[in-house]
Amino acid sequence: MRLMRGLICFCLGLLASLVSAQVPKIGTDTTLDVGTWNVEWFGDSLNGPTNEVTQLKNATEVINNMDLDVMGLCEISNPGYWAKLQANLPQYGAVITNYSQTQKTALLYKKSMFRLLYSKSILLAFDYEFASGRFPLEVALESQWGSKKDTLYFWVIHLKANTGSTSEKIASYDRRAKAAEELKNYLDPKKRWKGVVLGDWNDDLDVSIVSGKVSPFLAWRSDTNYVFPSYRLSLAKQKSTASYSEMIDHICVTASLKDNFLANQSGVMVGDSYIASYRLNTSDHYPVWARFSLDLKAWVGIDQLDGNQITTMAAPVWTELYDLQGRLLMEGSAENFRILQTGLFVVQYRYANGYRKSVKVLVR
Repeated sequence: MRLMRGLICFCLGLLASLVSAQVPKIGTDTTLDVGTWNVEWFGDSLNGPTNEVTQLKNATEVINNMDLDVMGLCEISNPGYWAKLQANLPQYGAVITNYSQTQKTALLYKKSMFRLLYSKSILLAFDYEFASGRFPLEVALESQWGSKKDTLYFWVIHLKANTGSTSEKIASYDRRAKAAEELKNYLDPKKRWKGVVLGDWNDDLDVSIVSGKVSPFLAWRSDTNYVFPSYRLSLAKQKSTASYSEMIDHICVTASLKDNFLANQSGVMVGDSYIASYRLNTSDHYPVWARFSLDLKAWVGIDQLDGNQITTMAAPVWTELYDLQGRLLMEGSAENFRILQTGLFVVQYRYANGYRKSVKVLVR
């Protein structure tokens, strides 16, 4: 009997140690590590986890231990606890949205990696579509590594949740789809911007969480100008919440940064595996992360004609790149053109009416 009791105690102790294992380090010194996390009703005593002190402690542990360079946050719901979280994370700079809803989006960034240029809310004309005022948070950061400064843009979003009756869920689906469409319309002309869209999209990328519906992000996912590091997680049937089986938290990168995504280096930090009672005392969402190369390439495209001045001319139908000796280096569609080395080049644009235009481009 004593042997049996001892074995039971040993097994329970082993189980407890496994449940309370340390949250793993995800960030590395040689990659740009980006994540997104909905910290359910963070700091709100009436909603979400009921012990705000424990939630603060666990949120601090998750962010510190994962050690990401940038993390988008959703549902920051108490200014006092937001200030406490920042005090616990002195290595991070922080910005938070200024819209009126209680559940706010925010962004943390490593001070050693970035300098804040600005932050603002965008697409203010689409209040209804963006969950009645949860507008995208746009943050511009200047890189602080390497010999050349660059600007990276981050958009933190929290789209309409899938709640209510069947008809209400369909209406919420339509609002997510329209919000995604308008954000994509905003981003499409900015192909040269090195950007990341991250947050709680409240729907999946392979098929919708609404029965019988395609993903509301299908057009976006199918556009080769963008890459979703979280799409592979959807296909693998992973989930980003503790209570449901779908991936609804996502990361997307724009054309100028998509080649920096390191293939298959994205994942979900399953909080239940490391924090006991995670769902009850921390969040109903798991952090989602992706890794990128730190080697930022210069972009050359139709919005950089004549000394980076945006042209009003119709888009060219073909583009050719030459070195100063007149050797053709590459050719193809203008919108997908990128120069992957430094130096002085000649870019020739060909238009549908037969007109040609040549410009010299210096890439530093």
